[in-house]
Amino acid sequence: MAQLIPLTHLGIVRLTGDDTITFLQGQLTCNMNQLKPTHWSWGGHCDPKGKLLASFRIFKRDADVLLIMPRDLIAVDLPQMQKYAVFNKVELSDISDQLPLHGLLGDDALDQADAHFPGTDSLRRLGDSQLLRDSHSALVVGELPETLAGLDGADLSHWQQHEVAQAWPMLSQDHSGELVPQMLNLDAVGGIQYDKGCYIGQETIARMHFRGGNKRAMYIAMGSADALPEDTELQMAMGDNWRRAGVVLNQALVNGQLWLTTILAKELDADTRLRLGEIELTLQPRPYPLFGES
Repeated sequence: MAQLIPLTHLGIVRLTGDDTITFLQGQLTCNMNQLKPTHWSWGGHCDPKGKLLASFRIFKRDADVLLIMPRDLIAVDLPQMQKYAVFNKVELSDISDQLPLHGLLGDDALDQADAHFPGTDSLRRLGDSQLLRDSHSALVVGELPETLAGLDGADLSHWQQHEVAQAWPMLSQDHSGELVPQMLNLDAVGGIQYDKGCYIGQETIARMHFRGGNKRAMYIAMGSADALPEDTELQMAMGDNWRRAGVVLNQALVNGQLWLTTILAKELDADTRLRLGEIELTLQPRPYPLFGES
């Protein structure tokens, strides 16, 4: 059965004005000139050194452009973007409390989504509501159709577990400005276009891609746990010893299983042993290939 989950951990940034597309084209990793009103995309906003400040879903809504990202990232990213917006005819605002966000999960979630938002595009419209669809779930922006609003609810942790299991590039506030976007596999999910031209941080990002400078990637790991651990230092087994291995981006605890995303060295063996505190973890298959892999 489909489950309806209020996505209270996510927020929305709105950009409007005559220069919105031109402005964003010079700011973001995704190609705004190719973003169609019938499709949404992943994207990223970086600092001049190419470090990722925020990652998000981006799409058009009438004459506006909306960015969906973790709420706590908005306080970090919005002021950085506004510094450059003063030179353009564009206005930025946090509208997280104006448009509700809901996720649809479950066996017939996509059937429910398609029934209420007919079509085949990844971005669909019904009145003042929009549907962002992927191959496993759907996200509704705006007021819910009445029949969808009557679906059974579920705890936010189920959606967060889904975010982790799908290896979505969900940057956390704690690591904003620390990682290049390829480390979160942003290019693997279509959030970086290497031929789009100049934008903030582009030189570093292009060098990482064309010269093979990036040696890390995002992985999924899972283990048994009774509670979310306070320890965030992930360790890897090296023979009989353990050493610090990488950073934990996101965690979710559902039915005694801890799921997390972490940044580790590329090309790890699938049986690599990991632990977080006393919790032993195993790597899980990534649902998509890394950029350049078949």
